[in-house]
Amino acid sequence: MESRILSSSSNSSHRSDGEGERERFCYCGLSSPRRTSWTRMNPGRRFYGCARYREGSKCKYFKWIYAKFSDRATEVILDLLDGRHQPSSTFVDDLDDVDSKQVEASSANYLKNEVSKQVEVFSVNYLLKNEVSRMKIERKCYQMFIIVLFCYIAYLIIKCKALEDKKKFLQLP
Repeated sequence: MESRILSSSSNSSHRSDGEGERERFCYCGLSSPRRTSWTRMNPGRRFYGCARYREGSKCKYFKWIYAKFSDRATEVILDLLDGRHQPSSTFVDDLDDVDSKQVEASSANYLKNEVSKQVEVFSVNYLLKNEVSRMKIERKCYQMFIIVLFCYIAYLIIKCKALEDKKKFLQLP
């Protein structure tokens, strides 16, 4: 059983605020399950660790939970470690199965959330690209309108100048 436990001397441990915390994710991006230490040094002490630490993950995510743990629970864990009460191996295997199923379920939920966020980002991106192309077309239309308006004003100025010159020509002294 000792081989499945995170070392209490991990150099990546961090202080934690307590039990009412939000869901934590390890550096792998997986949901970090709350676990209980079964070492003599920290019996019953709870912590968050990488979901794949049993698989030899290089993640090394680890955070202690600094909430009060009952003395009775610590006493029971020490008794179990001393071998006074040997839990059946099926019980320990069942606990491992529950841990792994919780990790799988939370990982699946995390992935679903990430996928839905990506879909939302892509749809917003698509809408923004359409809006930008529409605005580019609209800008070109306004530019063409301004050019045509400028040409018309220039035409009117030239026409007025020509009429004025014709009027002067017709008014002979």
